[in-house]
Amino acid sequence: MKKITFILTFIAVTVLLSSCDKIEGPYLQYDESVETTVEFPELDKEAVYKKILVEEFTGHKCPNCPEGHRILNTLSDAYGDTMIVVCLHTGSFATPTSSFPHDFRTAEGTELATNFAISLYPSAVFDQSPYNGTYGVNRDNWAQAIGQFNHQAPTAAIQIINEFSGSTLTVHTKTTLLTEYESPVKLALFVIEDGIVSPQIDGSNTIEDYVHNHIMRGSLNGTFGSFISEGGTVTADSSYTKSYQLDCADKSWNFTQCSVVAILMDATSHEVLQVEKCPFLNE
Repeated sequence: MKKITFILTFIAVTVLLSSCDKIEGPYLQYDESVETTVEFPELDKEAVYKKILVEEFTGHKCPNCPEGHRILNTLSDAYGDTMIVVCLHTGSFATPTSSFPHDFRTAEGTELATNFAISLYPSAVFDQSPYNGTYGVNRDNWAQAIGQFNHQAPTAAIQIINEFSGSTLTVHTKTTLLTEYESPVKLALFVIEDGIVSPQIDGSNTIEDYVHNHIMRGSLNGTFGSFISEGGTVTADSSYTKSYQLDCADKSWNFTQCSVVAILMDATSHEVLQVEKCPFLNE
């Protein structure tokens, strides 16, 4: 039986990166989308607000990273669903061993860590844009970094419908522009998982039954996504539908704890315009 869930999200433009802050290419441009076979509900334009993507770079052998997790939990309590976290295990702290058997590393996480020049753990990147001239922000400055964003002035909206049937996940998206946006845009679809119990170093201790949340598992269309239209060009009052599939037959994930994170970004700078999270299943 198919299980279907949908969520409406709304997109606002943030300030574009200056030329010196842009992440340089080239990057693979591909589109493996499938036919969109669902009807989206009517969009409520009055309910528009901006959400913030927080990409945390961490590792299960990082002694200071659990403190970062606790800081993000506090920020999540304050910001609610206007803040969405993706936890990326990268670098030497993420290497699996016999004592830390889970391999949480992904190709996408490694690429992001390289592009953002992550060297300090834990670090966080906010909306894939720099804060005080750097992408990887120290945990002591996370509250200030997220406080710089304005949740108002929306320019677009995204609707998502997830279908999970058998072992196949199909993610349908519809992006509607509410105002003009001059640069091309792309949409990336990540998979994250909550509630994974696995060892974690916390200070001088190893917590054997540590609960890992927001863990990046992979993507449906690459680290920096794919165009939602021909060349990524969008115009006001227009809508763009794209759908992607993921074969989960060989995945050891707990699907009841998995979600899709949809990230709308500027195609050149990769600065995030909006982000939304939608669960695989609607239990």
